[in-house]
Amino acid sequence: MSKKTSNRKIEITGFLIIVLSIFIFLSLIATSPYGSPSGGHDDCSINFSFSKKTDNITGTLGDTFYCFLRYKGFGIASFLIPFILIIWGVALVRRNNIKKSLIRTAHISIAILFFSIYSAAFTNGAPTWSGKFGSSIYNWLSNRLDFGLWILGVAIIFVYASVIFKISMSEFFKKIIELGENCRDNFFNLYDSVKKYFKAKKEKRIELKENHVSVLIDEEENKDVQEISADRESEEMLDDKEKIEDDLDRLAIIEESNADELTVQEDVLDLVQDDSNIQITEEKEIDEIDLDKIKERKARLFNYKLPMSDLLDNPVQIRTDVSEEVLRARGEELIDALSSFGVQGKIVEIKKGPVITLYEIEPAEGVRVNKFTNLSDDLARVMKAQRIRVLAPIPGTKYIGIELPNESPQIVYLKSILNSKQYAESDSKLTIGVGKTTMGDEFCFDLQKMPHLLVAGATGAGKSVCINTIIVSILYKAKPNEVKFILIDPKKLELATYKSLVGYHLITAPGLDEYVMTTAENAVGILDSAITEMERRFEVFAEARVRNIQEYHEKQKADSDLEEVPYIVILIDELADLMMTSGRAVEDPITRLAQKARAVGLHLVVATQRPSVDVITGLIKSNFPARISFQVSSKIDSRTILDQMGAETLLGRGDMLFLPPGSASPIRLHNAFITLDEIEEIMNHISSQPKPQEVLLPEMKKDNINADFKTSDDRDELLFDAAKLVIQNQQASVSLLQRRLKIGYSRAGRLIDELEALGVVSGYSGSKARDVLVDESYIDKIFN
Repeated sequence: MSKKTSNRKIEITGFLIIVLSIFIFLSLIATSPYGSPSGGHDDCSINFSFSKKTDNITGTLGDTFYCFLRYKGFGIASFLIPFILIIWGVALVRRNNIKKSLIRTAHISIAILFFSIYSAAFTNGAPTWSGKFGSSIYNWLSNRLDFGLWILGVAIIFVYASVIFKISMSEFFKKIIELGENCRDNFFNLYDSVKKYFKAKKEKRIELKENHVSVLIDEEENKDVQEISADRESEEMLDDKEKIEDDLDRLAIIEESNADELTVQEDVLDLVQDDSNIQITEEKEIDEIDLDKIKERKARLFNYKLPMSDLLDNPVQIRTDVSEEVLRARGEELIDALSSFGVQGKIVEIKKGPVITLYEIEPAEGVRVNKFTNLSDDLARVMKAQRIRVLAPIPGTKYIGIELPNESPQIVYLKSILNSKQYAESDSKLTIGVGKTTMGDEFCFDLQKMPHLLVAGATGAGKSVCINTIIVSILYKAKPNEVKFILIDPKKLELATYKSLVGYHLITAPGLDEYVMTTAENAVGILDSAITEMERRFEVFAEARVRNIQEYHEKQKADSDLEEVPYIVILIDELADLMMTSGRAVEDPITRLAQKARAVGLHLVVATQRPSVDVITGLIKSNFPARISFQVSSKIDSRTILDQMGAETLLGRGDMLFLPPGSASPIRLHNAFITLDEIEEIMNHISSQPKPQEVLLPEMKKDNINADFKTSDDRDELLFDAAKLVIQNQQASVSLLQRRLKIGYSRAGRLIDELEALGVVSGYSGSKARDVLVDESYIDKIFN
């Protein structure tokens, strides 16, 4: 109750601040005797006397605000002061981030000072416009800077715009140059069009004039012939003369009509020239139905605005500078610790990073590398470190690397990664801003080149934050028509935040009742639909005669009739849970997609907190060359995910090893951090925009879970009884089936193999008993 009461008090305080801001705003726009030509005076005092008359609609208290804020304060710029109060009032009511309110307050305060000072230059220091404070500051600066005050004002505008809109000065001037070049090109194009138009009109006039002259010449010749024959036939001459006069009259009428027609055509051409020929051409192209649909779709998506980096929290800079003397002293302590265990060497280089410090050691002659590796736990004890990782040796060098955690590790914020040059200049829509290296350099990779990613880590090691980082990195690069997501979240919690992407980036299949898959049945169904979409895309690409999605997109730019094919990222948050409940029903589609889907733009990101061999099977592992491992509980788990030890020595909280495809040496990285509040801000930004046309996956096949086993005629007739038996006893063994079903060893062994293929029991693991993975409802569904 106390917490609710406290929240209610905060909301009431925010509401009262908003009411106060409205009152102040009304007092500033109302008429007041202060500063007016008739009754202005300089003394401002708070007067609540009922006998005092005022024209201000907010009363004498409003007059006081008017005097102190507008007349004696900042003039017309004081209208921005209520907006500061509104910002804080809304922040208290909605319990927004106080840091953002402070930043906005600082921006508005700078604007108040700027407008108050420079408005005095245009109003001769009138108090109601610039305020006495602004006028006095302007006079003081003007006496000392003169014209330099205007140069300072222009510089402030440029710098302020650069900070607000996050545009560098070089990019700003580059845009101005490009705008000038475009204006120049458009002017010359318009000049050429006008020149061609008048030239064509002149040629047409000459042609009409020549035709008219030729007609007159022919008529004159006919007239001469008729005059010569007049002596012979006078009657015919008279008739011909009348005809000639009629023809001349008719010719005059035609000439006048041609001139009128020419005038009308010139007027029409003038109107066309004023409306721009280019716009008319575009309208003719839009008249076609297919192009019209594409134009509407593109126009609608063109208005889509990618999220701004302002939605992310600014990195908090913590002073953790360590002097060279401290690093050298710690290095000497490390060498002494090695010497105490009989290992000799010398430090050749020290590399300090945001989380760890790498000491490169050159071992003495005759010292074996494995001596360093075996001392990791002992060195951690002597150096009083949480964990120590030994690189024996550092790939590509002859030195041994010992990574010691810093006493004050820094947090790597996602905003610093997304604002990096490496991420910003990447053209790929699937660029992932992972974090920083041990040396503090930003690290990004392209999911297209991976092409699938396997993520593993213990609870609390940073796996869920990494998944959020992957999704947000793509959202900052791609529009809804460029990348789609398929999200599978058996835990029902981690990816629920992204339900706001429905209608934008998030897609589903017909027949499924959710967009974020939380049940094993829906997960299998959406994976089956993804396989159907993969096969359909292969046919589309074959017709277009391209080999991959990159070539298809290049061809689509030249041929707009081609279908729009976005990338699809399939993200599975907890594979272990799906493998326990569905087994082969999930493993088979994941394996098939991982083997074939990269060429047609489907990419998998699979995460698990239990990287054991029964979850990350050989088929899955072989098709995921790119892997990320956070801190794991044992060396065996590290070997399972990375094929080598090392992940068990990580520090947690985003400390990870990234194994790129085609490499045997993992890279140690520190994953970028993003909060749920930041994700909510991004979701609000996306959901506030108009939705594009919804896209669905192909319809999934009904009852596709292990359909080959359902319809097979050669399955053992005791398979159903065997499945019921192992579920009831919660154990699966050949001897159990032999005793209870009274069958031989070979038949019992075949039944166990079929149960494994159905996903009922786990795989063979030596002397260890097989686990029962499903319940009776799963069996009833399979056997109808």
